Amino acid sequence: MKHTSLTIIILFLFNLAWSQDSDKIIKSFIQIGEVHYEYIGYNKSELYRAFEKLRDNTDLEYLVELTTHENPIVKCYASWALADRDYPQLDEVLNSFLAKDETFTIHTMDIKDSEKLSVSFYHRYWNRLTQQEKEKDEKIQRLDSIILYSPNTDWLLTLRALENRIYPQKYHPRIEELAFNERNKSAIFYLSNWYKAEYHQDLKTALIEYLKDTEFENVGVREYYQVIFELLNFRDEKTKAVVVNKLQTDLHWKNDRQRFISLLQDHSIYESDLQ
Repeated sequence: MKHTSLTIIILFLFNLAWSQDSDKIIKSFIQIGEVHYEYIGYNKSELYRAFEKLRDNTDLEYLVELTTHENPIVKCYASWALADRDYPQLDEVLNSFLAKDETFTIHTMDIKDSEKLSVSFYHRYWNRLTQQEKEKDEKIQRLDSIILYSPNTDWLLTLRALENRIYPQKYHPRIEELAFNERNKSAIFYLSNWYKAEYHQDLKTALIEYLKDTEFENVGVREYYQVIFELLNFRDEKTKAVVVNKLQTDLHWKNDRQRFISLLQDHSIYESDLQ
């Protein structure tokens, strides 16, 4: 009996001490006001050490509660802990973040940037998986389904979801809607990659509209090349004329000139045609 009472007292004191420690950790998150990855410069972040302590010593129920905290830094670290510990209901966390997708400062190595809660949380789990696991893991499948059907999804999450696997037929209406109604470039490229014959005309129309409407200085030369590559593979003269006109007016392709010239020559388009 005495042994049982002593055990209860020890557990009570331990829980009390940890409660005080966890409160200090949460206050440090709020005070510093940014999320730290493991290393800042060449040194391990003390804030990240505090996160590891919180992750490894806090029960899941309290971590879930912290994902609804008023401070986005606390929310982020709590969601990372749940992802690291394979919490079964990660989809519920993502849903709550997408409903009010707050932005915060994130610090890794010598770089500071802004990031959304949903993006940071998703990548914490996504980065743990191999490509084969991303195709079959049930939790990432549920996350990706939410991403595809949510109206508030960051473009990067849509890209990740569509790169993770080939989707069954039941997803096609939603992916079609993203590609042809919302002009989502990731959805367009997904259908072009896997179902070009089935969506031939719709894809060509969507890609032409995307090409015409996009200032590639704002999105990058890599994407410019990808759109031109896809369009030239339709191999019709009207589409080729649209491509030439765009290249004449949007000169951002010259930042990767040799690669573009090689592609264009494969389709009998020469630099003199772009003058």
